[in-house]
Amino acid sequence: MKIKLKNFICLFIVLALSLTFFSCNNNSADSNSTDSNNNNASANAGDTAAASTEPTTASNDPGLPAMDFGGADVNFLVKGEKFHWYWCSHEIYAEAENGDPVNDAVYRRNATIEDKYNFKITEYRSGNPLGDAQKAVKAGDGTYDVFMLSLTDAANLAQNGYSVNLYDVPHMNLSQPWWDQRAVQQLTIGNKLYYALGDINIMDNDATMVTFFNKKLIADNAMDNPYQLVRDGKWTLDKFNQMITSISKDLNGDGAMGITDLYGQLAEYGVAYDLFVGAGGRITVNNSDSYPELAISNDRTSAIIDKILVNMGNRNLTLCADDYTSQYSNPWDDLTRPMFKNNQGLFYSIGMGTANLMRDMDVDFGILPLPKFDESQSEYYNIVSAASTSCVSISVSGTKLECTGLALEAMAAESVTTLTEAYYTINFENKSLRDEDSIEMTKIILKSRSYDLGDAFNFGGLVDIFAKMAKANLNTFASDYEKKQASAQNAIDKLVANFESK
Repeated sequence: MKIKLKNFICLFIVLALSLTFFSCNNNSADSNSTDSNNNNASANAGDTAAASTEPTTASNDPGLPAMDFGGADVNFLVKGEKFHWYWCSHEIYAEAENGDPVNDAVYRRNATIEDKYNFKITEYRSGNPLGDAQKAVKAGDGTYDVFMLSLTDAANLAQNGYSVNLYDVPHMNLSQPWWDQRAVQQLTIGNKLYYALGDINIMDNDATMVTFFNKKLIADNAMDNPYQLVRDGKWTLDKFNQMITSISKDLNGDGAMGITDLYGQLAEYGVAYDLFVGAGGRITVNNSDSYPELAISNDRTSAIIDKILVNMGNRNLTLCADDYTSQYSNPWDDLTRPMFKNNQGLFYSIGMGTANLMRDMDVDFGILPLPKFDESQSEYYNIVSAASTSCVSISVSGTKLECTGLALEAMAAESVTTLTEAYYTINFENKSLRDEDSIEMTKIILKSRSYDLGDAFNFGGLVDIFAKMAKANLNTFASDYEKKQASAQNAIDKLVANFESK
């Protein structure tokens, strides 16, 4: 979600000087014109566009026409509680205000635009959203207008022709700042985009991969201030590894590391891929024509993996939840998070939304971006989990495309000053984070979010090799890539041909 004020402020001043007889309110409205917002979104978002969810007090008028849709329903298929107790939707529909900031923001947003355009937002909560979406489209069932599924599921739908190219949808303007411009740039294929994220979402924030740290363990062990390391550009894999190595300890003295001991990091094997992206690695990059090309095979990749395996491959330094699935029904909820809250992990690498689940932690924690490869890396990168985030797709079997497009654009724009503000300022900053430094770090994290078509589509299974190497503690990248390269390239070629044929 991107909300940029610089152009707004500059344009406000110009208007104020040149049109002094207008009121301040008129200047403010003018400064949020469609042209202004398009200018804000025109940068190369793949490299430089901001991705902040910081709220703004500015009006975000999408410039939509006055329309009356006669009370039509806009039906969303969303992830329900039976899909996952945490990764279920709270961003689309609210039956009534109940005092919860996010719920009430959703309710007010919907009420505002429903009244303005005379349609109704409804949702179907599913325990099998991908299956239900596929079933509906195959049957030609127009019940669902919008699929709010994970990015991996949305990629599946797009690949099979079950969703609409969003660039062709009436009233949707994907260059506007309420659509995540990094996602637009990095997930477009040619002139096709079948999934979008932005202020209409909050699950994309929760699914942004970060590193939490235990402030007590940092202080007790006289370690460098992680916040300052980030500010100075010195938060690197080498520093990360050094801190992890120095603190891991066999607390019960039984000669073996286990769940009662102190680890440098609590994670899962998939974090190896997240750290790869944080260090500047990519599976694919889009070329100048927005077509994906394999970008993973280079000397830097092997060097990144070597550094990652120092921590991820060593079971004396990093405890991975995956190793305990036979002992716990959910080791993420029942083991690693309780261990972190019990001061048994210096770092905890997981989605940013986990902060909302640690409000009862007695000891203070902080939040950091994923470490860089080295100090020469120009910026931090934080991958958004394609398997966990939600995103917008439009069903090809829907029957109200114009109404759906206008509803999505209106919802995204209205969310800037409702849902985003409630999630970020009221809910996240004020309730989940512990200090001003963490708020600063969160802004850095959200401005450096990253997406990769290679993650969303997992071309040739390339994403999977990172967890495999972490589990084996062995850098087999060269041989793994040699085995998978042809399959990955073939998958890309088929996908591009598929999209171009539509």
